[in-house]
Amino acid sequence: MSENFWEALWSREDGGALLMYLERFYKLKSRVVDIFKEHGATRICDAACGYGAYSVAFASNGFEVYSFDVSPTAAMFTRAGLEHYGLDGSHVKAADVTSTGYPGGFFDGTVANSVLDYMSVSDAQKAIVELRRITKPGGLIMLSFDRAGEDDFSAPHEFLPDGSVLYTSGSRSGMIFHPYGDGEIRMLSEGLEILYTELNGGGEQVYVFKNAAE
Repeated sequence: MSENFWEALWSREDGGALLMYLERFYKLKSRVVDIFKEHGATRICDAACGYGAYSVAFASNGFEVYSFDVSPTAAMFTRAGLEHYGLDGSHVKAADVTSTGYPGGFFDGTVANSVLDYMSVSDAQKAIVELRRITKPGGLIMLSFDRAGEDDFSAPHEFLPDGSVLYTSGSRSGMIFHPYGDGEIRMLSEGLEILYTELNGGGEQVYVFKNAAE
């Protein structure tokens, strides 16, 4: 159901408007990008890339970026955004974050921006296992989580057994949202070393973890 929601959502978007939104990510200056550079990361995966904000941010800062999204339309937007800035859009595909198809340890770092909190808890656990698998031992994993606002509970919804919100009608119908607290994030990321955390300007709690060494 959630997969169908994301393809329907991205199919309604205006590609031209999305290109305008990408402008602030081109050659983005951020502590997260700096940390990836400081740790010698070169090949990055933008997991569940959406319209490609972080793909553009990392690619325009000199990283080799591979991107995927469960929505083929989102993958198309990401490819178009990269190519708009003269960046390599050949490594973009449609795939699920729980089964990406990449070899184990293929990436120096992975990025999953506001991804795990829009899945059921069981799927998020599968996703974190997959992200760790495709990230080399000692590599970096960036995760961010949206904080819940009043509007997140005003739309018609029901609660799933794991505490996630499933929206039942309106523009969010079919979308899952699980607002993670700090304790739940620590449980989800068990075995990962926290290198950095911040609450960014968009209200997202951002973490950079170090994957366990072999």
